[in-house]
Amino acid sequence: MDKIYTKTGDKGFTTNLLNKTYSKSDIEMELQGGIDEINANVGYLRSLINNRISTFDKKDFEYIDNSLKNIQYHLYLIGIEISTEFSEKHIDNEEVSYLEHAIDYMVDATIPMSSFIYYSGTEIASFSHVIRTIVRRVERIFVAVIQNNSYPISYQYINRLSDYFFSFSRYVNHIEGKTDEPMVLK
Repeated sequence: MDKIYTKTGDKGFTTNLLNKTYSKSDIEMELQGGIDEINANVGYLRSLINNRISTFDKKDFEYIDNSLKNIQYHLYLIGIEISTEFSEKHIDNEEVSYLEHAIDYMVDATIPMSSFIYYSGTEIASFSHVIRTIVRRVERIFVAVIQNNSYPISYQYINRLSDYFFSFSRYVNHIEGKTDEPMVLK
């Protein structure tokens, strides 16, 4: 890639990997941008964690960082699926199972929830909840894009990803010694 800019988008259009032209306002581009937004926020989360590396046990840090890098890689692959109109499949049940095992691992490491909780805690945990809400929004866009078609496994991956970030938030709070704050009705 010689130049980062192509000037082809200067009139509000872009192309996918199949060379199909889209308006930048099309729902497919909204989905593509949402996946990119999640990926960038996961990168920011990794930088927050790296800035606080001293608060993590080496094993915990490596597990967390490798898990987040794995997610970033698979989000990139989902972007390829979207850009090829799902004619290329890069996400399979193994990636969904990876998230499920990670969720189970983090849930098992934390105290069981006895009530709804406030989305708060450490900076890292709170930002994880922000990512979770972005994932949920992107999931809704994903449904609009694939409406009336079969759901690709990459959609299942996004669906599990929001659960991952909920569990991740509680897990990081646990590691950093912060207990869940129960939601109290007044």
